[in-house]
Amino acid sequence: MHQNLQVHIRIFKRIYYYNYFYFKIICHLEILIMFDKKILNAFPQISHTNLINILKDMPGPKDLVVEHRLFKPLEMFIDMKSLRLYGVEKVYKLQESVNPITNRQCVFLVSSNLPATKIICDLINSCLSMTSLAEDIIKIILVPRSLITIEKQFEEEGVYGYIQIFEFQWDFIHLGDSLLSLEMIDFYKNVFVEENQSLLMPVAKALWTAFMVLGFPKTVCVNGKSSTAVYKLLNRFFTERGKPNINNGSCFCILDRDFDYASVLLTPCTYASLLDQVVGIQNGIVEIKKNDGTTSIKNLCNPDETYEYVKYKQFGDVLNYWKSKSKELQDKLEKSKKLQLDEMKQYVTQELQSVLMSKKNLTFHIDASEVVSKVIGDKFIDYITLEKNMLENRSRKENLNCIEDLLAFGKGSANNILQLICLFSQSQDGFTSIELNNIKTKFLHQYGFKYFETFHVLEKMNLIVKHDNSSVLNSNLNRIISINKTKQMMQNMMQKLRLVDDSEHCMSAAFGGSYVPAIGKIIEIICKEEMPEEEIVKLLSNYSFQVNDFKTGIKTVYVMVIGGITYAEQAALYFLEKSMNIKIIIFSTNIINGNILINSCL
Repeated sequence: MHQNLQVHIRIFKRIYYYNYFYFKIICHLEILIMFDKKILNAFPQISHTNLINILKDMPGPKDLVVEHRLFKPLEMFIDMKSLRLYGVEKVYKLQESVNPITNRQCVFLVSSNLPATKIICDLINSCLSMTSLAEDIIKIILVPRSLITIEKQFEEEGVYGYIQIFEFQWDFIHLGDSLLSLEMIDFYKNVFVEENQSLLMPVAKALWTAFMVLGFPKTVCVNGKSSTAVYKLLNRFFTERGKPNINNGSCFCILDRDFDYASVLLTPCTYASLLDQVVGIQNGIVEIKKNDGTTSIKNLCNPDETYEYVKYKQFGDVLNYWKSKSKELQDKLEKSKKLQLDEMKQYVTQELQSVLMSKKNLTFHIDASEVVSKVIGDKFIDYITLEKNMLENRSRKENLNCIEDLLAFGKGSANNILQLICLFSQSQDGFTSIELNNIKTKFLHQYGFKYFETFHVLEKMNLIVKHDNSSVLNSNLNRIISINKTKQMMQNMMQKLRLVDDSEHCMSAAFGGSYVPAIGKIIEIICKEEMPEEEIVKLLSNYSFQVNDFKTGIKTVYVMVIGGITYAEQAALYFLEKSMNIKIIIFSTNIINGNILINSCL
């Protein structure tokens, strides 16, 4: 790692020696040579320097207006102190009711979407209706890139002549262990549901930066339409901007989210994954609403001994751990009351702060566990049992009746039931027209007809598959053949790769022993060397992987999931990493869970 990093630094110096931005990167990387564990923190530093360089191009005092959903990602790599050093005097949240534009320079930092830029247009026009604006006073930073549709909107609203546009894209954000995410908001909805490909270029750019730091693997495995497009763009960046050093003994596996939907739809069983599923973890930050109406906020990326110990453990085991840990801390505090004066002084200076911090962390996680327990309640066992039966293809009619019972008795939210419906379709050869119409009618009566279009979107995404022999006579023959191939490949993959009914496998612990994530199984096959190279390539090709220059002896895997990875999959890859003594670096566009997947289709 040290040797590769030194080579990458020399490449940066040779290509970008004149650029202050990259000079800052180089200085940071040279320090990181001594700290292998901290090398992944280079990416937030790159993002920090990139944003600062944009602010340097806007000399003088300025106000910064930030779209509300960008605050948390920004906090991962820059703070108010750094902003003040480069002229930012006030920070506002973008909203229609407050106009922050004054005679001072005003900088808007917003995502590349029309609703956000429409608010900016309205604020500028409101200001113009009352007074004139000085030239070059309005600056707009678009994240992650500027789009023609947005520039056209500025023209149509009559404000293009009053603004100056900049582009900013943060690089991968380190979310703990070997997990790096771009934290792209609504990525799955934009790319997979709405088929908007504009976000693929920033993904390729971020990967280029990452591999210039880490080196590029010799073996590459690609699966999926979006992944193929990103890989082509990445190669274009290598040609235009510079090539990294090639790492032998490593593999880059890039695949689309639709390669394995089951890992998103299943109920996770580890503490971190359930916390994300029920409460939600955004940019490593969790917000817990307490019974007294207050909100407790915690950044899980900051060192926390309690969370580090429990995040990959089964939720049931975690509840038992809270009891023993509480007793341990209580004993320490009781013991401190019996100390002599000289012992008390030593205790206060050396141990008290640590004990109080442990107590604070433990209190937060106990509160979080209570919220999770209250939401999943007694239906947790019902869901786990039903999901296991569906995966093992047992009693199709009974499984469908079970979903209808949960629906009728209100055991779960609309999202929970939709996840079960999608999982049934994915694992049990889809629905007949009669079955789908029946359960759709019952669902709409229970949760409202606002979900009518949602079923259409889920069918479009092949999350819900309807098969009907009579429809072969219609003009949809090609679509039916395509869907059947998708179903056959998924069912074949579950059986051939033993993703189901392998409770002894270390990775299945992420789902209570019922399922092994397909991504992890592919990585295991690549690294295990139980088959000849030709057989491995043939196996991967059967599951639509394009394999380039495959060689055995792989000890490091860089996996990139286009469309989001789950915390349950991260846990499974962590278990695999430890059991096989390999290194797995996880890249992702975002973190996803069942709720995010379904909400993207609403």
